Amino acid sequence: MPAEVYAMTGCPPLCYACAMLNRNKSTLSAVLFICLCVIIFTQGCTSLRQSKTLYSPYTKNIESVLDTAGENRAQIEIFLKTFDNNPEKQQSAEFITANLPPCDSATLSGDLLIENLEYAFLARESTSWGKNVSWADFQNYVLPHRVSQEEAVKWRKLFYQELLPIVSKCKTIEEAVLAVNLWCFSKTGFKSTQRWDQNPLMTINRGYGRCEEAVIFTVCALRSVGIPARQAMVPAWQHSNDNHTWTEVLINGKWHYLESANPDYGLDHAWFTGSARKAPLVISYAYGEVPHPKFPVLARRVGCTLLNTTSMYAPASRAEVIVTDKNNAPISGIPVYFSVFNYASFRPVTATQTDTNGKTNIILGPGSFLVSAQKDNATAFVASTWIPGEEASRKNIQIKLTPDNTPEGTILFRFNYKDELAQTAPVKNSEGAKKLEFDALKKNRLAKFEGMAKGAEIFDPVLASSIDKAGLNTPEVLKALNSCTENSRPFLAETVRRMDTADLIKINSKDLLSNTQLALEAREDARKSGLDYDDKIFTQYVLNPRIMYEHLQPWRNILYPKFRLTKGEKIADKIKYLNKFTQNIKAVPRGPLGSSLTPVGVLSSQRSTTDEEIGIFAVAALRSTGIPAKYLDEQGWVELYNGQKWIPFYPRHADLTGNQNATAKSTAYYSNWLTFKFGLKDFPEFSKPPQYFKNFTISTLNDAAFFQIVEKTVLGTCNNKNIWEISVPSGDYYLISGKRNQYGEPLISITPLKIPHR
Repeated sequence: MPAEVYAMTGCPPLCYACAMLNRNKSTLSAVLFICLCVIIFTQGCTSLRQSKTLYSPYTKNIESVLDTAGENRAQIEIFLKTFDNNPEKQQSAEFITANLPPCDSATLSGDLLIENLEYAFLARESTSWGKNVSWADFQNYVLPHRVSQEEAVKWRKLFYQELLPIVSKCKTIEEAVLAVNLWCFSKTGFKSTQRWDQNPLMTINRGYGRCEEAVIFTVCALRSVGIPARQAMVPAWQHSNDNHTWTEVLINGKWHYLESANPDYGLDHAWFTGSARKAPLVISYAYGEVPHPKFPVLARRVGCTLLNTTSMYAPASRAEVIVTDKNNAPISGIPVYFSVFNYASFRPVTATQTDTNGKTNIILGPGSFLVSAQKDNATAFVASTWIPGEEASRKNIQIKLTPDNTPEGTILFRFNYKDELAQTAPVKNSEGAKKLEFDALKKNRLAKFEGMAKGAEIFDPVLASSIDKAGLNTPEVLKALNSCTENSRPFLAETVRRMDTADLIKINSKDLLSNTQLALEAREDARKSGLDYDDKIFTQYVLNPRIMYEHLQPWRNILYPKFRLTKGEKIADKIKYLNKFTQNIKAVPRGPLGSSLTPVGVLSSQRSTTDEEIGIFAVAALRSTGIPAKYLDEQGWVELYNGQKWIPFYPRHADLTGNQNATAKSTAYYSNWLTFKFGLKDFPEFSKPPQYFKNFTISTLNDAAFFQIVEKTVLGTCNNKNIWEISVPSGDYYLISGKRNQYGEPLISITPLKIPHR
């Protein structure tokens, strides 16, 4: 059927008829076919709407998205109904809707989605290269309203209005790409930030962002003027800690890479060029399903296609894996994890799943991987190494799952090889003749922030250093401080002092004021119900609008009216009510695009994609009632303050509130932690002390299949003889350490640590 075919071929509506005319040997049948298409797309509104469901390939996904949207369903339907009389735009609206992540379907306004689509088409019409972009590439890489896990906001109109005059002077799309990247540099620079991604407007307000935020900003800017762009990343380096992400652009049918918001380099030339030659895996992201990918599909997730573009950057070979039981019988449907050494532990860069023959395969870059799998109590951990020049390809990998298997021992992970191309990589800050131009742009950008800092100093010298973090959003913070009541000002000021920079650069004065006022009202409600606490607990665990790494939304405005303590209501009854409320939240899948659901999104949709989202929602709901609460993310439950002490609150189990022995994990956490001592042989007495995350970690096995670093549920000190004392709850842990040689290759040691109960 027409819509199904153009979805597969990447052609817009009616173009399929033209293709059929060229291919059909029978003129009569071709004419009849065109007439049929014209009837379908031009007859009265009633029959068009009746047939749309029959011919749309997105119907099933759209129904799922609308179900997930909950109370926001009407907004998504407004978006879908706006373009009924324009087949191309209608198909694009369906494409966007069918791939919306839960965080968007539950919260986005129809107005945002409409504006995004309208300006995407405007860019397609008003640039010389716009119509040269294929329909499929337009949908996957120009049309989308989001890039990664940032909060979706209205960026497209603003960027289009600023950038169209700039790119209209460019003679080629290559020139336009570099001009856009230079504009991005004039707005932002590189600096580490926080765990959650800034949206493009936040990056402008802050004046800087980490690499992924620079990518989000740059991809949005390129898409705003019709240039297909996407995010690419190495999930974890093997030659050093951390990772990196950058921008890819499609020019005349070929993908090129670009260092985001950095004009030091041109296309296919960046400071990370040499590093990427040792990349274990490179992943490129596309919104929706890519119909004819030019690179192998790594995975298709909810609303997203992950492409394996490793071969574009580094020598690559295919890893063939077979998973068997102890009797060599193949096992199907088993996740297989591929991990590299990063931050003194093994970090998974991807996972695949075995087929009916117990086999799976993946294209990987050079170097060493820990390949692992698990089923029931049987596990396997196998090292696989491929060094270009030594072997033509990676050897086949056999994983035999055996019961009660414990990974331990010492192994060298290699990745170094003779690579002449890596030597051509530029050094950082290699702008050369353009240094004066770039310095001037940077100076102009920084001057705006210096002016805001001076304004904050004049307004309140004591609070100025905190207000200054708001960047170009400083006027909103000053407005709130200037208009609050005398009684609430100390608490508003304390909120500003405690707020993350990422929150200060986006919050508006209205939400700052209401957060303080409603928190004070909730505290008074709790006091009348018999729950009292000091200002320190109030400011940190009630007034504080941030819970974990979620995108900040003004949840108190919505949750306080919904859950507030009424006159005469008991605290215990409210806790039971909230606990029962969380039990009715349904689980929905989530892909790699889109952030976690905020408390407002969870409430609106009655859905969650992770248990963490439910925990964060529960904390927000408790705080909105005036009950102090916090989320223990490594444990997976909430703690609330009952007036005397902190007690556990399990969002899924109403009858277990306050029970520290509810599970084996909670029993271990609330019991006395045990301490063990150790030294690392590569760090003798009086040498530089070994550092957590850099030289060693305490890690656990997640699902008995891959390692995960213990970040918070660990206490430790190191004495002057380089002996560490580490305290953790009882459980099974692994001491993992690594000393790198002159090439950066780590000699890794894995030691099992079983910490029993006292």
